[in-house]
Amino acid sequence: MAELIALIILILSLSWIAYMLWKKIPVLVQLPEIHEGIQKDSIANIIKKKIKNINIDKLIFLKTLSKIRIYILKSEKFIDHHLQKTRKKIVKKQEESRGDKGQSH
Repeated sequence: MAELIALIILILSLSWIAYMLWKKIPVLVQLPEIHEGIQKDSIANIIKKKIKNINIDKLIFLKTLSKIRIYILKSEKFIDHHLQKTRKKIVKKQEESRGDKGQSH
């Protein structure tokens, strides 16, 4: 019974695909093969073009980049400091737990 239902669904699906192709083939044949002038640029190319078109003062641009670099370095130092503190706390807790196990015997 399940095979019969599957076969019916398969036949209906294939017939529907054939019907759609039969209706759309004349339209597809009339379309030109190559669409000239329709080219999609990638996102990277669009961004590059927009950056090149921006007229900003080079000095302001360099100052902004320098400030961004400084903030990145400060954040790296902050993260490194907190990682070191966390590592020290973990080592201290591990040493304390080892010492507690040794005293219980």
